[in-house]
Amino acid sequence: MKSTSISILFALLLLGCQQTPKSEVVVAEKPSYKGPFFGVTPSATPKLLAPELLASPSTEYNGTFTPDGTVFFYTTDMPYNAYITFTKMQEDSTWSEPRIASFSGTFSDFDPLFSPDGNRLYFSSSRPEPDNENSKIWYVERQGNDWGAPQRVVLTGEEDNEYYSSLTLDGSIYFNIWSKGDIYKATPQDSIYQTEKLPDAINSGGDKGDPFIDPNETYMIFRGYDNSLGRGDLYITFNIDGHWTAPENLGSPINSDQHEMCPWVSQDGSLFVFASARLEEPLSVKPLDPIKHINGTANSGKLNLYYTSTDFIENFRAKHLAAD
Repeated sequence: MKSTSISILFALLLLGCQQTPKSEVVVAEKPSYKGPFFGVTPSATPKLLAPELLASPSTEYNGTFTPDGTVFFYTTDMPYNAYITFTKMQEDSTWSEPRIASFSGTFSDFDPLFSPDGNRLYFSSSRPEPDNENSKIWYVERQGNDWGAPQRVVLTGEEDNEYYSSLTLDGSIYFNIWSKGDIYKATPQDSIYQTEKLPDAINSGGDKGDPFIDPNETYMIFRGYDNSLGRGDLYITFNIDGHWTAPENLGSPINSDQHEMCPWVSQDGSLFVFASARLEEPLSVKPLDPIKHINGTANSGKLNLYYTSTDFIENFRAKHLAAD
């Protein structure tokens, strides 16, 4: 009797396996991003930038494309260090798996930003030098399909711990000194740069940083904390007749009740990329939940990369022109 029962059970299990064809098994595929700028179409509502490719439980920020939109560099925070990471468009127009850049991976590197012509990539780094452990501005020069050895940018005047180097068409560098909470401009003079602090119209109030300068110097977007919607917000100021306007909060939906930082605008002026720690959906946490349920995804309250259209820039500018 026992042997007969076992035989019947085995037959039923075998029949069940045979009645589940393999063709019914559905495997979810990751979206394939194709074309320059990941093929995204900017909209008024911020969206995660290529989340299946870029977003992770780690912190991602400082996103910047080459002028033609075929290479994307950003910063990834790892234990102990930050590294500059990149992905590039392949021959079939899909994008490669993100990797640490050829000039990064040893020291703490961050804030990648291209020169307007795309031939240099500027970044901040705390790589050691004699008598120096602070963050400084460095750059690498394009050499074929790769990059040359990092070169230090020599500044005069104000100099301390420099971050977020954004360039104009004439080679001037806008950056911030973290310990002072101010934004500066460095103008090239022979082989060095002469540094000056931007006027109080911009630097008054709380700390300022992450300045993205329009290559023509007509506007600047930066990170600030005055009357912010959350931990920190993005602000805009315009250079009108040689004078900077009072900074204005970009407001919702770009800013949120969390932290926004690291603004960047594409060379054609159509795409705005920034970092935000907003949650895409509320966390549902219960007692005895696995910890991976909380911080094992990109929706963890850490910085991720977002994009939107740049229509807001002209909307803000129009208000100033109308007032004049």
